[in-house]
Amino acid sequence: MQSRTYLRIEGDLVSLVSEVVDREVALPDLLAELTSTQLQVTPRLPTGCRFWIRSGSTDRQVFVIEQAPMRRTIEYQASRRGMSEPVNHRLALPYVVFVVSTIGEQIESLSTYFRSSSLRSLDDPLCHSCLPNTSDDGVVCLGSVRVAGASVGERVDALIGAFWASRFNQDLRRHPLPFSGGFRSWAARSRRDPLAALSLSYDAYWRNLRQVVAQMAGIVAADLPAGTVPAEASETEVRTPEPVALEGGEADALAS
Repeated sequence: MQSRTYLRIEGDLVSLVSEVVDREVALPDLLAELTSTQLQVTPRLPTGCRFWIRSGSTDRQVFVIEQAPMRRTIEYQASRRGMSEPVNHRLALPYVVFVVSTIGEQIESLSTYFRSSSLRSLDDPLCHSCLPNTSDDGVVCLGSVRVAGASVGERVDALIGAFWASRFNQDLRRHPLPFSGGFRSWAARSRRDPLAALSLSYDAYWRNLRQVVAQMAGIVAADLPAGTVPAEASETEVRTPEPVALEGGEADALAS
């Protein structure tokens, strides 16, 4: 650091100027730095990823994936002992949020939640999922699932695909449905209205998205950024964003 004092003459006005120079570099070096190209490649993110958090201190990554409302066919076997035949149920689902944590290149855990509207912020609330093989904390029973992929993003996609394609059972007691009649009643409502799941009242989960992400990333919730998704201008003009068909599911914007 250097200091300089000099006289500055402007017309008939003379000023005594003191300035501090923090750093000096040669002009050719500055021009070379300004014209250099720096490229950073973002890793391949999972389909539908809304938030991505990476913790350098714990070598963990957390991906928040949102799937739009749609009807899906799930296979469910009611008996834990395998004495009953599995039954297919075609169910209308609300927004389904998956939160996946990884350590290095390996998937650590998968949790899932329901919402009646699209995510806009890390501070958004979550609702209990009513899907089988999901605990009241949202943690999914992965069993012996093994997935492959060239990147973490591809493996997360494969894991969620395996979740929907699995044979659901009662290994974990799912959170109760917001109506009586079980899956048969759910399927009947879904036939009448493919968006019926958006109007149901699900039990609120005791943590919001920020708290879930922080816990899975192994960091303090307050250390996470604001994490707000810009609102789309057209969203106020429609009842729900246009669903996107994904593997294992079918988008239904209108009753068939």
